[in-house]
Amino acid sequence: MPYLMKSQALRILIGRLGRALSVSFWVMVISFAIMRIIPGDPASARLGAGAEMEAIEELRKTLNLNGSIFSQFTNYVMGLLQGDLGTSLQTGRTVIDIVSSTLPLTLYLIIFSTFFALLLSIPISTSIAWYAKAPIVYVFRSVTAVILATPNFFIAMIGILIFTVRVNWAPVFGYDPQFPQNLKYLWLPILVNTLIMTSVISRVLFSSVTETKEEEFVETGIIRGVGRRRFFWFYILKPSMAPTVVLLSYMMGTMLGATVILETIFSLPGIGRELVNAVLTSDYPMVQGILLIFGVITVFLSFTGDVIAYLLDRRVKI
Repeated sequence: MPYLMKSQALRILIGRLGRALSVSFWVMVISFAIMRIIPGDPASARLGAGAEMEAIEELRKTLNLNGSIFSQFTNYVMGLLQGDLGTSLQTGRTVIDIVSSTLPLTLYLIIFSTFFALLLSIPISTSIAWYAKAPIVYVFRSVTAVILATPNFFIAMIGILIFTVRVNWAPVFGYDPQFPQNLKYLWLPILVNTLIMTSVISRVLFSSVTETKEEEFVETGIIRGVGRRRFFWFYILKPSMAPTVVLLSYMMGTMLGATVILETIFSLPGIGRELVNAVLTSDYPMVQGILLIFGVITVFLSFTGDVIAYLLDRRVKI
C-alpha cells in the first residue's frame, strides 16, 4: 500500500510538472502574439517620428521584423533553444544581460517582503485565532481590511513622507546594487510590501487556523496531552499552513509585475520598470523575454507551492 501511494504521488507530480511546462510554453506564445497585436512599430519608435519610410523598412529588415509571423516565431523559438532571448531594440544590450542586472533587485523586494510577512503573520494570526477574543478579532479584521483597501502607492507615499521627508531615514533616490549596501535603499519599499502581504497572509492563516481548531484530530491531541510545541506545529500550524503556502506562491508570482509601482515610486532600477519602458518603446525582444521569465518563475512558484502544501497536509489535492 505505501508503495502504491508513493507511485500515485509520483505520477501526480510528473503530471503537474508537465502541465507547468505546458503553461510556460503558452506564456511564450501569448507574449509573442500580444506584441504583434498591440499598436506600435519598434523601427518607427527607434528612428523617431520624422524618419523616412525607406529607413524604417531597412531597419525592419535588419531587425528581422519584415518576415511572416511564423518565420519570426520560428526564429524566436530557435533562439530560446540556444539560450538567446534576443537583443534590446533600444539599447543594443542582450535581454539576458538586462534581466540579470535588474531582476535581482525585484527578487530582493519579493524575498525579503515574504520572509518578514511570514515572520509577522504566523504569530499574529495563530494567537488571535486560537484565543478568539471578540474585541481583538474585530480590531484585527478592521485593521487588515483598511490596509487591503488602501492602494500600495498611497502607502508608499505615506512611507516616503514619514521616513524620508520627516526623519530622513531613507534616501530620496539612488541605488547601490551591492549587498548589503542596497538594503539602505530597499528597506522602505520592503516595509510597504511587507505591510500589504502581512494583511493578506494573516487573514488567510487566521481563517485556516479557525477551521483547523474544529477538526477532530485537534481534540484528540488535547486529550492525549501532546506537548505544547508538538501540538502547535503538528496539530495547528502545519495543516493550517497548506492553503497559506498556495496563496503565498501565487502572491510571489504576481508581485513580479506588481513591484513596478514601488520601483517607479522609489526610483529603483528593477525589472518591472524595465518592462514598462520596453512596452512604451515597442521593444519586442525585451517584452517577450521579460514576460517569458515572469511566466516561468510564476509557474515554478505555483508548482512549488502545490508540492509544499501537499507535504504539509496530505489531504490537499495537487
